[in-house]
Amino acid sequence: MQHQSKTEDWCSTGLPLQFGKSEYHKMADRFIQKRISLHDEVSTGKLKVSKLFELLNDHPYREEVWKQYQLDQIKDDVIVIDHIDVIYKRIKFLNEHFRRFSVFAYNKDISIAESKTYIEDVGEKALIFNLNEYVEIDEVKGNLDCIAIYDSKNTFFDEYDMAKFANRLYKDNLGELADYNINYFKDLAETNKKFKKYKSYRLVQNKEELFLRGITSVDRYFEYGIDFTFVVSMLSFHKDMIANEGNAYVISSAAISESKLEIIVADKNLKDAGEFGKVSSAMVITTNDLGQGSLNYSKVIKVGGSLFNGVYIFPPSDEVQKTKLVLSHSSTPLTVLAKLREFNALLNNTDEFIKDLQEVKKMKSAEELRQRILLKLSNPRSAFKDAHQLRDIFRLAIANEIESFAKLLDMCGKAEELDIDYDLKEKLRVIISDILLSTRK
Repeated sequence: MQHQSKTEDWCSTGLPLQFGKSEYHKMADRFIQKRISLHDEVSTGKLKVSKLFELLNDHPYREEVWKQYQLDQIKDDVIVIDHIDVIYKRIKFLNEHFRRFSVFAYNKDISIAESKTYIEDVGEKALIFNLNEYVEIDEVKGNLDCIAIYDSKNTFFDEYDMAKFANRLYKDNLGELADYNINYFKDLAETNKKFKKYKSYRLVQNKEELFLRGITSVDRYFEYGIDFTFVVSMLSFHKDMIANEGNAYVISSAAISESKLEIIVADKNLKDAGEFGKVSSAMVITTNDLGQGSLNYSKVIKVGGSLFNGVYIFPPSDEVQKTKLVLSHSSTPLTVLAKLREFNALLNNTDEFIKDLQEVKKMKSAEELRQRILLKLSNPRSAFKDAHQLRDIFRLAIANEIESFAKLLDMCGKAEELDIDYDLKEKLRVIISDILLSTRK
Protein backbone atom coordinates (compact mmCIF):
# COMPACT_ATOMS: atom_id res chain seq x y z
CA MET A 1 0.00 0.00 0.00
CA GLN A 2 1.35 3.45 -0.93
CA HIS A 3 1.42 6.27 1.60
CA GLN A 4 0.65 9.96 1.19
CA SER A 5 2.31 12.32 3.65
CA LYS A 6 -0.13 15.16 3.28
CA THR A 7 -3.87 15.20 2.75
CA GLU A 8 -6.36 17.97 2.14
CA ASP A 9 -8.71 18.62 5.04
CA TRP A 10 -10.89 21.67 5.08
CA CYS A 11 -14.52 22.60 4.85
CA SER A 12 -17.44 23.99 2.85
CA THR A 13 -21.02 23.34 1.73
CA GLY A 14 -23.74 24.40 -0.66
CA LEU A 15 -27.27 25.77 -0.88
CA PRO A 16 -30.20 24.89 -3.14
CA LEU A 17 -30.75 25.89 -6.73
CA GLN A 18 -34.11 25.55 -8.42
CA PHE A 19 -33.74 25.30 -12.19
CA GLY A 20 -33.14 22.70 -14.87
CA LYS A 21 -34.01 19.06 -15.43
CA SER A 22 -30.67 17.28 -15.64
CA GLU A 23 -29.56 14.57 -13.22
CA TYR A 24 -27.34 17.18 -11.58
CA HIS A 25 -30.40 19.15 -10.48
CA LYS A 26 -31.99 16.21 -8.70
CA MET A 27 -29.57 16.92 -5.88
CA ALA A 28 -30.65 19.73 -3.59
CA ASP A 29 -29.78 21.87 -0.59
CA ARG A 30 -26.29 20.70 0.34
CA PHE A 31 -24.85 20.24 -3.12
CA ILE A 32 -26.27 22.91 -5.44
CA GLN A 33 -24.80 26.36 -5.94
CA LYS A 34 -27.16 29.05 -4.68
CA ARG A 35 -27.13 32.78 -5.12
CA ILE A 36 -26.77 34.97 -2.02
CA SER A 37 -29.28 37.82 -1.99
CA LEU A 38 -27.00 40.74 -1.18
CA HIS A 39 -30.00 43.10 -1.23
CA ASP A 40 -31.16 41.61 2.06
CA GLU A 41 -27.83 41.46 3.87
CA VAL A 42 -26.59 44.07 6.35
CA SER A 43 -22.93 44.82 5.70
CA THR A 44 -20.26 46.96 7.31
CA GLY A 45 -18.13 46.50 4.20
CA LYS A 46 -15.06 46.02 6.38
CA LEU A 47 -12.99 43.03 7.50
CA LYS A 48 -9.65 42.82 9.27
CA VAL A 49 -6.99 40.88 7.36
CA SER A 50 -6.23 38.63 10.33
CA LYS A 51 -9.95 37.80 10.60
CA LEU A 52 -10.16 36.96 6.90
CA PHE A 53 -7.14 34.69 7.21
CA GLU A 54 -8.87 32.61 9.88
CA LEU A 55 -10.72 30.90 7.02
CA LEU A 56 -7.42 29.17 6.18
CA ASN A 57 -6.60 27.98 9.71
CA ASP A 58 -6.91 24.33 8.63
CA HIS A 59 -6.05 24.77 4.97
CA PRO A 60 -3.04 22.82 3.61
CA TYR A 61 -1.68 25.88 1.76
CA ARG A 62 -2.02 28.34 4.65
CA GLU A 63 1.72 28.98 5.03
CA GLU A 64 2.25 29.59 1.32
CA VAL A 65 -0.47 32.26 1.30
CA TRP A 66 0.93 33.87 4.45
CA LYS A 67 4.36 34.26 2.85
CA GLN A 68 3.11 35.35 -0.59
CA TYR A 69 0.96 38.18 0.79
CA GLN A 70 3.36 39.08 3.61
CA LEU A 71 0.65 38.74 6.24
CA ASP A 72 3.05 39.65 9.03
CA GLN A 73 3.08 43.20 7.59
CA ILE A 74 -0.64 43.63 6.82
CA LYS A 75 -2.42 41.37 9.34
CA ASP A 76 -3.79 44.39 11.23
CA ASP A 77 -5.06 46.15 8.08
CA VAL A 78 -8.79 46.49 7.43
CA ILE A 79 -10.03 45.55 3.95
CA VAL A 80 -12.84 47.82 2.76
CA ILE A 81 -15.02 46.12 0.13
CA ASP A 82 -18.82 46.21 0.27
CA HIS A 83 -20.19 42.85 1.50
CA ILE A 84 -16.81 41.29 2.23
CA ASP A 85 -18.05 40.61 5.77
CA VAL A 86 -21.23 38.93 4.49
CA ILE A 87 -19.35 36.44 2.31
CA TYR A 88 -16.81 35.85 5.08
CA LYS A 89 -19.55 34.88 7.55
CA ARG A 90 -21.16 32.53 5.04
CA ILE A 91 -17.92 30.69 4.27
CA LYS A 92 -16.99 30.58 7.97
CA PHE A 93 -20.35 28.96 8.75
CA LEU A 94 -19.81 26.38 6.02
CA ASN A 95 -16.31 25.62 7.25
CA GLU A 96 -17.64 24.94 10.73
CA HIS A 97 -20.33 22.50 9.58
CA PHE A 98 -18.73 20.59 6.70
CA ARG A 99 -15.43 18.70 6.63
CA ARG A 100 -13.57 18.01 3.40
CA PHE A 101 -10.65 15.64 3.17
CA SER A 102 -9.04 13.02 0.93
CA VAL A 103 -8.08 9.38 1.39
CA PHE A 104 -6.14 7.13 -0.97
CA ALA A 105 -6.98 3.65 -2.23
CA TYR A 106 -6.46 1.11 -4.99
CA ASN A 107 -9.43 0.37 -7.24
CA LYS A 108 -9.06 -3.32 -6.37
CA ASP A 109 -10.13 -2.41 -2.82
CA ILE A 110 -13.35 -0.65 -3.91
CA SER A 111 -16.81 -2.24 -3.87
CA ILE A 112 -20.08 -0.60 -4.96
CA ALA A 113 -23.63 -1.27 -3.78
CA GLU A 114 -26.98 0.47 -4.22
CA SER A 115 -28.46 2.08 -1.11
CA LYS A 116 -31.62 0.36 0.09
CA THR A 117 -32.92 3.56 1.70
CA TYR A 118 -33.63 7.08 0.45
CA ILE A 119 -30.72 9.45 1.09
CA GLU A 120 -31.57 13.09 1.70
CA ASP A 121 -30.41 15.40 -1.11
CA VAL A 122 -29.23 12.43 -3.20
CA GLY A 123 -32.31 10.27 -3.75
CA GLU A 124 -33.28 6.63 -4.17
CA LYS A 125 -30.76 3.89 -4.92
CA ALA A 126 -27.71 6.08 -4.43
CA LEU A 127 -24.44 4.25 -5.03
CA ILE A 128 -22.43 3.47 -1.91
CA PHE A 129 -18.67 3.08 -2.35
CA ASN A 130 -16.97 0.83 0.18
CA LEU A 131 -13.22 1.30 0.59
CA ASN A 132 -12.11 -2.03 2.01
CA GLU A 133 -8.59 -0.67 2.57
CA TYR A 134 -7.38 2.92 2.30
CA VAL A 135 -4.81 5.41 3.58
CA GLU A 136 -5.74 8.55 5.53
CA ILE A 137 -2.69 10.80 5.87
CA ASP A 138 -0.17 8.02 6.68
CA GLU A 139 -2.38 5.50 8.46
CA VAL A 140 -3.78 2.39 6.79
CA LYS A 141 -7.47 1.93 7.60
CA GLY A 142 -10.36 -0.21 6.39
CA ASN A 143 -14.08 -0.50 5.71
CA LEU A 144 -15.16 3.04 4.84
CA ASP A 145 -18.57 3.70 3.24
CA CYS A 146 -19.29 6.89 1.29
CA ILE A 147 -22.22 8.02 -0.87
CA ALA A 148 -21.37 8.95 -4.47
CA ILE A 149 -22.40 12.48 -5.50
CA TYR A 150 -21.62 14.78 -8.44
CA ASP A 151 -19.76 12.90 -11.16
CA SER A 152 -17.71 10.63 -8.88
CA LYS A 153 -19.37 7.39 -9.98
CA ASN A 154 -18.85 8.24 -13.66
CA THR A 155 -15.19 9.02 -13.00
CA PHE A 156 -14.82 5.57 -11.46
CA PHE A 157 -16.64 3.84 -14.33
CA ASP A 158 -14.70 5.81 -16.94
CA GLU A 159 -11.51 4.01 -15.87
CA TYR A 160 -13.07 1.01 -17.64
CA ASP A 161 -14.84 2.98 -20.42
CA MET A 162 -18.19 1.81 -19.05
CA ALA A 163 -19.87 4.89 -17.53
CA LYS A 164 -22.80 4.96 -19.96
CA PHE A 165 -23.20 1.18 -19.81
CA ALA A 166 -23.08 0.98 -15.99
CA ASN A 167 -25.53 3.86 -15.51
CA ARG A 168 -27.96 2.20 -17.88
CA LEU A 169 -27.76 -1.08 -15.97
CA TYR A 170 -28.45 0.63 -12.64
CA LYS A 171 -31.31 2.62 -14.18
CA ASP A 172 -32.88 -0.60 -15.52
CA ASN A 173 -32.60 -2.36 -12.14
CA LEU A 174 -29.77 -4.53 -13.43
CA GLY A 175 -27.32 -3.57 -10.71
CA GLU A 176 -26.14 -7.17 -10.31
CA LEU A 177 -24.88 -7.16 -13.90
CA ALA A 178 -23.07 -3.87 -13.29
CA ASP A 179 -21.50 -5.37 -10.16
CA TYR A 180 -20.38 -8.42 -12.17
CA ASN A 181 -18.49 -6.18 -14.62
CA ILE A 182 -16.94 -4.09 -11.84
CA ASN A 183 -15.81 -7.21 -9.97
CA TYR A 184 -14.31 -8.59 -13.18
CA PHE A 185 -12.03 -5.55 -13.44
CA LYS A 186 -11.27 -5.72 -9.70
CA ASP A 187 -10.00 -9.26 -10.17
CA LEU A 188 -7.86 -8.13 -13.11
CA ALA A 189 -6.35 -5.38 -10.94
CA GLU A 190 -5.15 -8.00 -8.46
CA THR A 191 -2.75 -9.49 -11.02
CA ASN A 192 -2.43 -6.97 -13.87
CA LYS A 193 -0.69 -3.62 -13.24
CA LYS A 194 -2.46 -2.12 -16.25
CA PHE A 195 -5.75 -2.22 -14.37
CA LYS A 196 -4.40 -1.44 -10.89
CA LYS A 197 -5.01 2.26 -10.14
CA TYR A 198 -4.13 4.20 -6.99
CA LYS A 199 -6.34 7.27 -6.62
CA SER A 200 -7.31 10.08 -4.28
CA TYR A 201 -10.91 9.79 -3.08
CA ARG A 202 -12.17 13.27 -2.15
CA LEU A 203 -14.76 13.21 0.61
CA VAL A 204 -17.06 15.60 2.46
CA GLN A 205 -18.65 14.85 5.81
CA ASN A 206 -21.92 16.43 6.94
CA LYS A 207 -24.76 15.39 9.26
CA GLU A 208 -22.82 12.25 10.20
CA GLU A 209 -22.93 11.23 6.53
CA LEU A 210 -19.89 10.79 4.31
CA PHE A 211 -20.06 11.64 0.59
CA LEU A 212 -17.66 10.91 -2.27
CA ARG A 213 -17.17 14.18 -4.16
CA GLY A 214 -14.60 13.09 -6.72
CA ILE A 215 -11.78 10.74 -7.69
CA THR A 216 -8.50 12.27 -8.83
CA SER A 217 -4.78 11.73 -9.19
CA VAL A 218 -2.89 11.33 -5.92
CA ASP A 219 -0.07 13.75 -6.74
CA ARG A 220 -1.07 15.69 -9.87
CA TYR A 221 -4.30 17.27 -8.67
CA PHE A 222 -4.48 20.29 -6.35
CA GLU A 223 -7.75 21.40 -4.82
CA TYR A 224 -7.98 24.92 -3.44
CA GLY A 225 -11.57 25.37 -2.37
CA ILE A 226 -13.94 28.27 -1.90
CA ASP A 227 -12.15 29.50 1.23
CA PHE A 228 -8.73 29.73 -0.44
CA THR A 229 -10.23 31.47 -3.48
CA PHE A 230 -12.06 34.06 -1.39
CA VAL A 231 -9.06 34.83 0.83
CA VAL A 232 -6.46 35.29 -1.92
CA SER A 233 -8.90 37.31 -4.03
CA MET A 234 -9.74 39.73 -1.22
CA LEU A 235 -6.04 40.09 -0.37
CA SER A 236 -5.31 40.85 -4.04
CA PHE A 237 -7.96 43.58 -4.15
CA HIS A 238 -6.58 44.98 -0.90
CA LYS A 239 -3.10 45.19 -2.46
CA ASP A 240 -4.59 47.00 -5.47
CA MET A 241 -6.33 49.58 -3.28
CA ILE A 242 -3.11 50.21 -1.34
CA ALA A 243 -1.16 50.71 -4.58
CA ASN A 244 -3.87 52.80 -6.29
CA GLU A 245 -5.40 55.37 -3.98
CA GLY A 246 -9.03 56.05 -4.85
CA ASN A 247 -9.84 52.56 -6.14
CA ALA A 248 -12.93 51.16 -4.41
CA TYR A 249 -14.84 47.91 -4.89
CA VAL A 250 -18.13 46.19 -4.12
CA ILE A 251 -19.08 42.51 -4.22
CA SER A 252 -22.08 42.88 -6.52
CA SER A 253 -22.99 39.20 -6.90
CA ALA A 254 -22.17 35.96 -5.06
CA ALA A 255 -23.11 32.29 -5.24
CA ILE A 256 -21.67 29.43 -3.17
CA SER A 257 -21.94 25.66 -2.98
CA GLU A 258 -19.87 22.94 -1.37
CA SER A 259 -17.60 22.78 -4.40
CA LYS A 260 -18.22 26.02 -6.29
CA LEU A 261 -17.94 29.72 -5.68
CA GLU A 262 -18.66 32.69 -7.91
CA ILE A 263 -18.25 36.26 -6.75
CA ILE A 264 -18.30 39.35 -8.92
CA VAL A 265 -16.33 42.30 -7.61
CA ALA A 266 -17.15 45.58 -9.36
CA ASP A 267 -15.33 48.90 -9.43
CA LYS A 268 -17.39 51.54 -7.60
CA ASN A 269 -16.04 54.26 -9.88
CA LEU A 270 -18.61 54.44 -12.69
CA LYS A 271 -18.21 55.86 -16.19
CA ASP A 272 -20.85 57.16 -18.60
CA ALA A 273 -21.52 54.96 -21.65
CA GLY A 274 -24.33 57.00 -23.20
CA GLU A 275 -27.33 54.86 -24.17
CA PHE A 276 -25.93 52.02 -22.07
CA GLY A 277 -25.95 54.08 -18.88
CA LYS A 278 -23.26 53.82 -16.22
CA VAL A 279 -20.59 51.14 -16.59
CA SER A 280 -17.67 49.91 -14.54
CA SER A 281 -15.03 47.23 -14.76
CA ALA A 282 -15.66 44.07 -12.75
CA MET A 283 -13.97 40.77 -12.00
CA VAL A 284 -15.79 37.43 -12.14
CA ILE A 285 -13.99 35.11 -9.73
CA THR A 286 -14.87 31.42 -9.79
CA THR A 287 -13.61 28.18 -8.39
CA ASN A 288 -14.97 24.80 -9.38
CA ASP A 289 -13.55 21.78 -7.58
CA LEU A 290 -15.53 19.56 -9.95
CA GLY A 291 -14.40 21.02 -13.27
CA GLN A 292 -11.27 21.69 -15.27
CA GLY A 293 -10.62 25.22 -14.04
CA SER A 294 -9.61 25.47 -10.40
CA LEU A 295 -9.46 29.26 -10.18
CA ASN A 296 -10.72 31.59 -12.92
CA TYR A 297 -10.44 35.36 -13.00
CA SER A 298 -12.31 37.06 -15.84
CA LYS A 299 -12.47 40.79 -16.47
CA VAL A 300 -15.96 41.91 -17.51
CA ILE A 301 -17.92 45.12 -17.75
CA LYS A 302 -20.88 45.76 -15.47
CA VAL A 303 -23.46 47.72 -17.47
CA GLY A 304 -26.37 49.60 -15.88
CA GLY A 305 -28.32 48.51 -12.84
CA SER A 306 -27.92 49.52 -9.22
CA LEU A 307 -25.17 48.38 -6.89
CA PHE A 308 -26.37 44.78 -6.91
CA ASN A 309 -27.70 44.18 -10.40
CA GLY A 310 -27.09 45.04 -14.02
CA VAL A 311 -25.66 43.13 -16.95
CA TYR A 312 -22.20 41.57 -17.05
CA ILE A 313 -20.66 41.77 -20.52
CA PHE A 314 -17.65 39.63 -21.38
CA PRO A 315 -14.94 41.06 -23.67
CA PRO A 316 -14.85 40.11 -27.36
CA SER A 317 -13.56 36.59 -27.99
CA ASP A 318 -10.40 37.87 -29.67
CA GLU A 319 -9.46 39.68 -26.46
CA VAL A 320 -10.25 36.92 -23.94
CA GLN A 321 -6.61 35.91 -23.50
CA LYS A 322 -5.82 39.43 -22.30
CA THR A 323 -8.74 39.53 -19.88
CA LYS A 324 -8.76 36.09 -18.26
CA LEU A 325 -6.53 34.19 -15.86
CA VAL A 326 -7.16 30.42 -15.65
CA LEU A 327 -5.41 28.28 -13.05
CA SER A 328 -6.03 24.56 -13.46
CA HIS A 329 -6.14 21.82 -10.83
CA SER A 330 -2.73 20.66 -12.06
CA SER A 331 -1.16 23.95 -10.94
CA THR A 332 0.87 23.69 -7.74
CA PRO A 333 0.21 26.17 -4.89
CA LEU A 334 3.42 28.06 -5.68
CA THR A 335 2.46 28.33 -9.36
CA VAL A 336 -1.03 29.58 -8.49
CA LEU A 337 0.28 32.23 -6.11
CA ALA A 338 2.94 33.34 -8.60
CA LYS A 339 0.34 33.69 -11.38
CA LEU A 340 -1.87 35.77 -9.09
CA ARG A 341 0.74 38.51 -9.38
CA GLU A 342 -0.86 39.16 -12.79
CA PHE A 343 -4.12 40.04 -11.00
CA ASN A 344 -3.68 43.82 -11.29
CA ALA A 345 -3.26 43.60 -15.06
CA LEU A 346 -6.91 42.51 -15.33
CA LEU A 347 -8.33 45.44 -13.37
CA ASN A 348 -9.74 48.78 -14.48
CA ASN A 349 -9.39 50.50 -17.90
CA THR A 350 -12.92 50.50 -19.34
CA ASP A 351 -12.41 53.20 -21.99
CA GLU A 352 -11.96 50.81 -24.95
CA PHE A 353 -14.96 48.79 -23.84
CA ILE A 354 -17.16 51.90 -23.69
CA LYS A 355 -16.10 52.70 -27.26
CA ASP A 356 -17.14 49.18 -28.35
CA LEU A 357 -20.58 49.60 -26.75
CA GLN A 358 -21.13 52.94 -28.48
CA GLU A 359 -20.30 51.32 -31.84
CA VAL A 360 -23.05 48.74 -31.19
CA LYS A 361 -25.64 51.52 -30.90
CA LYS A 362 -24.57 52.97 -34.26
CA MET A 363 -24.74 49.70 -36.18
CA LYS A 364 -27.66 47.65 -34.83
CA SER A 365 -31.08 48.28 -33.35
CA ALA A 366 -32.05 46.93 -29.94
CA GLU A 367 -34.88 44.92 -31.54
CA GLU A 368 -32.50 43.16 -33.93
CA LEU A 369 -30.21 42.23 -31.04
CA ARG A 370 -33.19 40.97 -29.00
CA GLN A 371 -34.25 38.73 -31.88
CA ARG A 372 -30.75 37.30 -32.21
CA ILE A 373 -30.58 36.51 -28.48
CA LEU A 374 -34.00 34.81 -28.55
CA LEU A 375 -33.04 32.80 -31.64
CA LYS A 376 -29.86 31.59 -29.95
CA LEU A 377 -31.73 30.56 -26.78
CA SER A 378 -34.45 28.79 -28.79
CA ASN A 379 -32.12 26.56 -30.78
CA PRO A 380 -33.14 22.89 -30.19
CA ARG A 381 -29.48 22.09 -29.51
CA SER A 382 -29.13 24.93 -27.02
CA ALA A 383 -28.37 24.19 -23.37
CA PHE A 384 -31.35 26.50 -22.68
CA LYS A 385 -33.95 24.43 -24.56
CA ASP A 386 -35.84 23.77 -21.28
CA ALA A 387 -35.40 27.33 -20.00
CA HIS A 388 -38.91 28.60 -20.79
CA GLN A 389 -38.78 31.35 -18.16
CA LEU A 390 -35.54 32.66 -19.65
CA ARG A 391 -36.82 32.73 -23.23
CA ASP A 392 -40.04 34.42 -22.14
CA ILE A 393 -38.00 37.44 -21.00
CA PHE A 394 -36.85 38.07 -24.59
CA ARG A 395 -40.17 37.38 -26.38
CA LEU A 396 -41.61 40.91 -26.16
CA ALA A 397 -40.67 43.03 -29.18
CA ILE A 398 -38.86 46.33 -28.59
CA ALA A 399 -40.22 49.41 -30.37
CA ASN A 400 -37.66 51.51 -32.21
CA GLU A 401 -37.57 54.43 -29.81
CA ILE A 402 -35.02 56.39 -27.83
CA GLU A 403 -35.32 54.11 -24.78
CA SER A 404 -34.95 50.91 -26.82
CA PHE A 405 -31.46 50.01 -25.64
CA ALA A 406 -32.48 50.63 -22.04
CA LYS A 407 -35.30 48.10 -22.54
CA LEU A 408 -32.88 45.56 -24.01
CA LEU A 409 -30.55 45.98 -21.04
CA ASP A 410 -33.51 45.58 -18.70
CA MET A 411 -34.28 42.22 -20.35
CA CYS A 412 -30.66 41.14 -19.98
CA GLY A 413 -30.72 42.27 -16.35
CA LYS A 414 -33.81 40.15 -15.63
CA ALA A 415 -32.05 37.16 -17.21
CA GLU A 416 -29.07 37.76 -14.93
CA GLU A 417 -31.39 37.72 -11.90
CA LEU A 418 -32.79 34.25 -12.74
CA ASP A 419 -31.83 31.51 -10.29
CA ILE A 420 -30.22 29.15 -12.81
CA ASP A 421 -27.26 26.80 -12.76
CA TYR A 422 -24.11 28.92 -12.72
CA ASP A 423 -22.41 27.00 -15.53
CA LEU A 424 -25.45 27.88 -17.64
CA LYS A 425 -25.40 31.45 -16.38
CA GLU A 426 -21.86 31.90 -17.65
CA LYS A 427 -22.91 30.52 -21.05
CA LEU A 428 -25.83 32.96 -21.07
CA ARG A 429 -23.52 35.89 -20.33
CA VAL A 430 -21.20 34.84 -23.16
CA ILE A 431 -24.12 34.48 -25.62
CA ILE A 432 -25.43 37.97 -24.80
CA SER A 433 -21.93 39.45 -24.91
CA ASP A 434 -21.06 37.85 -28.25
CA ILE A 435 -24.30 39.05 -29.85
CA LEU A 436 -23.90 42.60 -28.54
CA LEU A 437 -20.24 42.93 -29.46
CA SER A 438 -20.24 40.99 -32.75
CA THR A 439 -21.42 44.16 -34.43
CA ARG A 440 -18.60 46.38 -33.27
CA LYS A 441 -16.37 45.90 -36.33
